[in-house]
Amino acid sequence: MKRKGKHRKKKSVLKRKAILLLLLIIIILIYMSTQNKDVSNDVALASSAISEIEALIEKEIYAEVSRYIVYGTHLNIEGNINISEEGIEKVEVVAINTNNEEIALDTTYECKDGMLEFSTLDKINTGLDLEKLEISDYYVFLKVDYTSGEEKYYSLSNKTEYTDEINYYTLTRNDSNNKVNIKFETDNNISSLVLSVTKADKLPEDVYDVVIDPGHGGSDGGAVSGRYEEADIVLECAEKLKEKLEALGLKILMTRDGTETDDYTIYNIYDEDGRVTMANESGAKILISLHLNSNEVDTIDGGVEVYASPNSDLSLAKLLADNIVSTANATYSKMESYKEEGVYVRTIEVENRRRYGSNSYNGIFDSIPYLYIIREIGGIATGAYVDGTDNSYSENIYRNSNVGVEGYLIELGYINVNRDLRNILNNQDLYMEAIVDSIKDFYEIK
Repeated sequence: MKRKGKHRKKKSVLKRKAILLLLLIIIILIYMSTQNKDVSNDVALASSAISEIEALIEKEIYAEVSRYIVYGTHLNIEGNINISEEGIEKVEVVAINTNNEEIALDTTYECKDGMLEFSTLDKINTGLDLEKLEISDYYVFLKVDYTSGEEKYYSLSNKTEYTDEINYYTLTRNDSNNKVNIKFETDNNISSLVLSVTKADKLPEDVYDVVIDPGHGGSDGGAVSGRYEEADIVLECAEKLKEKLEALGLKILMTRDGTETDDYTIYNIYDEDGRVTMANESGAKILISLHLNSNEVDTIDGGVEVYASPNSDLSLAKLLADNIVSTANATYSKMESYKEEGVYVRTIEVENRRRYGSNSYNGIFDSIPYLYIIREIGGIATGAYVDGTDNSYSENIYRNSNVGVEGYLIELGYINVNRDLRNILNNQDLYMEAIVDSIKDFYEIK
């Protein structure tokens, strides 16, 4: 009897296990069907933006994209299309999301030999602001308005050498980031540049918001005044800046931390762990490079100088200069050739670059940034060119990248001007607070 009871008990346990297993299978099937339903809905939503304008999309004629660039926080596009200019009233690159909302970019165009050329690259750090895109899919087209009232949308065909998708992560706000996946897609004979915006749990381990570059270091002490060296002072400032930006919730990368030996020189900035390579691999949107200026002759005039890339919008550069002057009781530099008070865009002409790079010009403009820390972290947007031709430097392997970091070099003041030096030594926190406030306000970080 004991054996029989034990056998019945065992059968009962097996029966309960079978029922639980069946319930688990049912739950999994229900979950999977829900997920499939969600996916179907997503597909329907994704195609709805196109379906609304599908009748207006030209199926036989494509706009050929010759260049598309992510510089800092913005996406820009240029290309051409074989259409007549007759009757054209306006040409715009537009992004349409799944709610059929249309974002139009400032677009310049002109016709040459029957070919319409278009570009959103008037300023490399304006265009489509990736920071302000909502969670959605966006489809990018070329839109042409005609004087007759007719409007047409032209698909974009990728004619560049860049075929890999771009994964852009927004600046950290309230411990949160969005991921923007950028790639060309073809669906139903309609080609488009597609931007898929999703929520990111957090930044990947190798992606940062801001890069701080304390100038010089190692065997290069920079400018000197008595017992003070530029490299030491700007490192102290950089550490304070890092702490204050991290208090905003931003993820920060420093290009050096003070442990550099004499092997750390100006000549290995493009090596695997060099400051330019670190910046290019950071996934950051902004780089702030801190320096102190110096004159060859004694002078009582000093002041702040903020350097930015030419052909860029200088709003942030101006904000940085103004805030440092007002917050830290500094002065604007009196050095000539500024774009705006305190803001400079020193350039190097194409014909003077051949010592450092190849003879082929891969930049966008007739002049490019003179300062390497701005030029060489911007890829093709800033005309980066160091390819190892000059044996003093290794190759910048990111010089042809279509993704670049927006760089600013700040000369906090003149180390050989007593007023500047005393002010910087005594008010480092105020200088760095001014930079933090500029970034906070410009990028609307709460």
